[in-house]
Amino acid sequence: MKETTAKKKFMWNMAGSLCNSLSSMLLLIIVNRISGESRGGFFALAYSTAQLLFSVGGFEIRPVQSTDIKNKFTFDQYFTSRMLNCIIMLICMIGYIVVNGYTGVEALTVFWILGYRMVEAVADVYSGLFQQRERIDISGKEMLMRSGISTITFTIILWLTDNLLYAAMTLTLTSLVIMLFYDLHMKKYFEPTPVHLEWRGILGIYNACWPLFVSSFIMNYLNNAPKYAINTYYDETVQNSYNILFMPAFVINLLSLFVFRPLLTDLAKDWEGENIKEFTDIVKKMMILIGALTIAACVGAYLLGIPILSLVYGVDLRAYRMELVIIMICGGLNAYVYCLYYVVTVTGKQIFLLLGYGAGLIFAVFLGSGFVKSLGMLGAALSCTLSFGVVFIVFLIITSCVVKDRKKKTEV
Repeated sequence: MKETTAKKKFMWNMAGSLCNSLSSMLLLIIVNRISGESRGGFFALAYSTAQLLFSVGGFEIRPVQSTDIKNKFTFDQYFTSRMLNCIIMLICMIGYIVVNGYTGVEALTVFWILGYRMVEAVADVYSGLFQQRERIDISGKEMLMRSGISTITFTIILWLTDNLLYAAMTLTLTSLVIMLFYDLHMKKYFEPTPVHLEWRGILGIYNACWPLFVSSFIMNYLNNAPKYAINTYYDETVQNSYNILFMPAFVINLLSLFVFRPLLTDLAKDWEGENIKEFTDIVKKMMILIGALTIAACVGAYLLGIPILSLVYGVDLRAYRMELVIIMICGGLNAYVYCLYYVVTVTGKQIFLLLGYGAGLIFAVFLGSGFVKSLGMLGAALSCTLSFGVVFIVFLIITSCVVKDRKKKTEV
């Protein structure tokens, strides 16, 4: 395979990540514009749940796989683990539909929306292989094609039929076809033999990943908890408005990941090579970058956010200026949490992540729903922000302790 430059790797990863992340926002815009606010609220809640269940399908194998520079586990073992997780994800999808009482067309629509994220969970194990072999540009190209073409076909079908079920089916099936043709083709350059179910080492992968999975699941729940509370106390139009306000918060996290994700392998090498100064320098730069992006995002949200969002989505959001700024702060805290999450993962101390997410979960469970019930949209924004604030503080303490401990050992 033809080699490429570090610049091209970065650019393709950025393009793919941008398209993949913005697709959720574009899909919500499209549903709002074509099918209205009520359908928008329905779609937003289903898509948010799909993200939560994606953590089941992915089981957070990607961070371990992409930083497995010593090839502790084979690709076949990673692949087998991912297939088992996706079977569990499928069972959870059906369970979610049954528990929430969806029937008929609504049940099928939710199923296909959730299925879209299951396809992404399968594709992610191939992306992990490409990143592990220092070809993150390939996974970037795959994300660009899969999310871009899927979003386009979704838009065309929804515009022609105004039928969310047909559009959701098209979204998932298009994504599946692209994943099968592109990922399987590119995989042969790195793992030329066919994939075989490999059971040895599966328990080792689960042992390494289960703290990450629990952490990821809780993290997604913290993002979704206000949405579920809104679904309990308010109607789908309020749900739609909250999801619209929440979308820009991902921009901070997205821009941070552009820079940070390609550095994961380098971080792993610095940590394994005991280059603690280089390791901490990367982390410090990321923290400064996220802080700068958060401040800029808050200023932009206060001055221009509401008019732009109202125009793009066709929804009156003038009453929610302060809520939008608070949600942008939440986005910054979310990005900090993601950053430190990966840092702790690289150090191999992922079990300690449960302390931070456990603290955030306790806050969300005992106070979050009450915030939403009594304060409405403001309560939802505050609940999410304070939950991630708690997680961030605990993660910061954990990271500092782990790095200081490693530094002392290298100096002995």
